[in-house]
Amino acid sequence: MLTEDLNLLTTLLNTPGVVGYEEPIRLFIEKEVQKYTDDVRIDSLGNIIAVVKGNKGVSTTMFMAHMDELGLVVSAIDKKGYLSFQKLGGIDDRILVSTKVRILSDKGEVAGIIGLKPPHLMIEPQEKDKTTPFHQLKIDIGVKTREEALALGIKIGTPMVFTKDFFFLNSEDLICCRGIDDRLGCYTLIKLLHDLKENPPENTVVIAFTTEEEIGLRGAMVLGPQFNPDIAIACDSISSPDFPGVASMYEGSFEVGGGPTLRVVDNRMVAGKELIRFMEKIASRVGVTLQYGVSGGSTDASAVETAYKGYKAIPVCFPVRYTHSTVEVSSLKDIDGLIKLYSAITREPIDLT
Repeated sequence: MLTEDLNLLTTLLNTPGVVGYEEPIRLFIEKEVQKYTDDVRIDSLGNIIAVVKGNKGVSTTMFMAHMDELGLVVSAIDKKGYLSFQKLGGIDDRILVSTKVRILSDKGEVAGIIGLKPPHLMIEPQEKDKTTPFHQLKIDIGVKTREEALALGIKIGTPMVFTKDFFFLNSEDLICCRGIDDRLGCYTLIKLLHDLKENPPENTVVIAFTTEEEIGLRGAMVLGPQFNPDIAIACDSISSPDFPGVASMYEGSFEVGGGPTLRVVDNRMVAGKELIRFMEKIASRVGVTLQYGVSGGSTDASAVETAYKGYKAIPVCFPVRYTHSTVEVSSLKDIDGLIKLYSAITREPIDLT
């Protein structure tokens, strides 16, 4: 991986952008996409939208990646300065204890920890075998009073993100970090914009970095009517089942490093056969191996598909192992395949027959 690409990826991963509090990551991405097109706008929901006009302008293809990430928000501050919190997005309570957080206060970042009660102080023997629900946990910021917490700029509604650790997992292509979902998608679309600047597309291309995906695909809901795309593609993660303990109904279906994955079924949509055939045809032409996945959850594609008059949409994803954990794992080989496939799509007549 080139140094400049690695710097871009790590900055995308480390820049905060909690659901509904996306401003830091939005500012960074906006600055990046302005390098590749002059037509960049931000809509009323905070989506960044970049448009690259096609040479022929016959059709419009829209790509989407969500820039928001899972996080927490302060819900109360007790008299000793401990913080209670609400979850923003689908966070499993099992990952919360013994984690570090970055509290994004009005006066700058404040470090915090979600402590774990040691077994030495437990009364009931079975307590250590239970997952503590988030509403019983507190964040320790090292102060002794509520007033000290307030003096640090922390108040009700202050967002926070999990502290991240980016590294390569004993491989040149496997990366591990919290927030791969969906900052790796944002990276993919920025790289696509770079490619389109050097090799202008035949079709008009709309690239959207969306908000509030993790709490109901809210940003994507307004995109279809703005552009009436011929097809819309969600560049998002799909939870890979390639690790021990996965239910047999998913086992062996696709894997990290096996190639871009068509998310044919999830909780909110079933991909249309005509779109699947279209993707297969282009992938075959450019030598990209496709995988197929059935998954829970949903993507921005389902929000666009059913908006207004309805639009043709499909999630064309990258597999992620351990999704929504603090140790998400993905392969840069899959991203290379996605960029190659996406680039080819922008130069193909959209034939869904």
